[in-house]
Amino acid sequence: MKNELQNLTEDISRLYEEITQKTESLGQIDSITRLYDELQTQLLGISTEEVDLLQTQIKSTLEQMVGISKSLGVIKALKITLNSNDEVLESVKKTQTNTTTRRSLEDR
Repeated sequence: MKNELQNLTEDISRLYEEITQKTESLGQIDSITRLYDELQTQLLGISTEEVDLLQTQIKSTLEQMVGISKSLGVIKALKITLNSNDEVLESVKKTQTNTTTRRSLEDR
């Protein structure tokens, strides 16, 4: 009788643990379903036209940014070209100055 009572107590304890575990997992499912319902409610507040409008605006903004980026690339290339031309002109001027200085010294 004592063994039967002990076995019964262990069975009840094991079943209680299983019920507790299942209840906890149901609580997680409940929170997931609440989040799902909340998401659905929020999505109902947004029309497909609004989504389309936002997509169009984002696409337009991206196209403008690509255009700006290309323009900046052209400006950079021009700047590099002009800077290298300035360096060449500076070098030519120095050479001309040195040549003129030598000539004037030779003329003396």
